Amino acid sequence: MKTATKTRQAPGAKTQFVMVTTELQLNNQEVQKAFDAITKSATELLRKFDVPKYRTWLMVDHTKDEQNTNMVSEYICHFWNITLSANKDGRYYIFIDIDEESLNRLGNGLTNSLLRSAFIATHSNDGTPGIEYSLRVNYSLSNIQNFFYRRVVEGETDTVSIFTEEKVIVN
Repeated sequence: MKTATKTRQAPGAKTQFVMVTTELQLNNQEVQKAFDAITKSATELLRKFDVPKYRTWLMVDHTKDEQNTNMVSEYICHFWNITLSANKDGRYYIFIDIDEESLNRLGNGLTNSLLRSAFIATHSNDGTPGIEYSLRVNYSLSNIQNFFYRRVVEGETDTVSIFTEEKVIVN
């Protein structure tokens, strides 16, 4: 006689699946729009630099990686890492990490401009909470440059695209 053993799920344990509601989808679409606006602003800020390495950025599309369960997109440049990810409940968040060396060398003007556009993109204009919750700025400075250079050296892949902006003459 064979005996079968059943494994029980621990009380309160959750599955890996997320209930996707219309409200969650609409909310995530708004956060995605804000992420797109923030990364567009970041790209515009890069265009004024003379040196091509400062005008280079890359976009990682984490949705093409089956191993990844919560990261959606990642914008990485010499100065910042801007990440769009989902929490365990499927709600989108935008994380901004700031490079310490760039901040020390160039000052805070460039980063302040980015953060200003990020706050505007996630601000609620009608007095409701909206997506203001979604912006998470990591004020503990990070070493973004090494991560950025490693990704550039690894080159483009199915998930990574690398771009260098044309310099714009600033009057």
